[in-house]
Amino acid sequence: MKKRRLGISLYPERGTFEQDVAYMEKAAKLGFDVLFIALLGAGDRQQTIDRYKPLLAKAKELGFEIEADVNPMMFKKMGINASFFSGPLDLSFFTELQVDILRLDLGMNDIEEAYLTKNKDHIKICVNGCNTMDHVGHVLAAGADPDMLLGCHNYYPHRYTGVSLEHFEKGSAPMVKHNLRLQSFVTSQNPDAFGPWPVTEGLPTMEMHRDWPIEAQVKHYVVMGYVNDIIISNAYATDAELEAMAAANGEKIMFNLTPAEGLPEEQKQLLRTNVSVRGDSSEWLIRTFETRLYGGGKVEPFHTVDIQPGDVLIDNNLYGQYSGEVQIARKPMKNYGKTNVVGHIADYEVALLPYMQGGKPFGFNF
Repeated sequence: MKKRRLGISLYPERGTFEQDVAYMEKAAKLGFDVLFIALLGAGDRQQTIDRYKPLLAKAKELGFEIEADVNPMMFKKMGINASFFSGPLDLSFFTELQVDILRLDLGMNDIEEAYLTKNKDHIKICVNGCNTMDHVGHVLAAGADPDMLLGCHNYYPHRYTGVSLEHFEKGSAPMVKHNLRLQSFVTSQNPDAFGPWPVTEGLPTMEMHRDWPIEAQVKHYVVMGYVNDIIISNAYATDAELEAMAAANGEKIMFNLTPAEGLPEEQKQLLRTNVSVRGDSSEWLIRTFETRLYGGGKVEPFHTVDIQPGDVLIDNNLYGQYSGEVQIARKPMKNYGKTNVVGHIADYEVALLPYMQGGKPFGFNF
């Protein structure tokens, strides 16, 4: 598994230099090291250099890898030759700005994208990661240098236009198949956040993420395992969001638990134990084994109501040797009085449960 990185986006036409630098500094301190900028709406060549060069020099100083969103119209506007149909490849404009990656928005064919990976400036080329037809496989077949190629999903400002979970997984699979780095976006819930366009109702990749807290979006990507770079698409995320995103990027998944009213302290202690998913967990339950070592037969029956997906469970002493086992329900189940329903994870975190595989560490915030 490639190292998973975190990123931010900036839109200098809509913010100030001072705001952008302060935002980069906060993010860099928390370990963010990818900077995404959109050049699609930039001015002419000299205006773009004057506006972006000082900012991107500061980004480099802070340790960011810089990725620019571009398309053929932008190339033409800047006088950049990026097609083998029209002479030698020249990406010196981007080297002057210290850009490391070009994300190709739309408008180039497989052969042209493959050709771009051969540039002498060693700028990596990022292709559309949303295509379910193995587009990246065609680019590789056209002669692309795999070491200079990666993929990125889109973001969607219009509500109900983000991709479905099924489409996301189908589009991501070819990137995994070809062992290429894949990027995707999460959206800040800051009401003052903005993207590159006047209309914005959040900027997620997946529609289901549009109204989720940013940490939940990150945790979803973490458990799915497809994405290597998770980038905040809009600016500016709040300080709390940056901190929550950095905390959520670890391998241990922390679920936000609402405990059942009156939950005994000794059962709360079991929920504070470091646990991991059993390798033989069923389709009905995420199981653990660590807490049985501590619970033994001491768990008294409590709140033995019927079980719903996302309920957190502890088997009580009526279950004999299973007493003390902490579980999370994946499906609805009848409760026969031997299992305590001790709380419920956040509703949006129920979507994480199908991806919790054997050995995955997890815990609860409450």
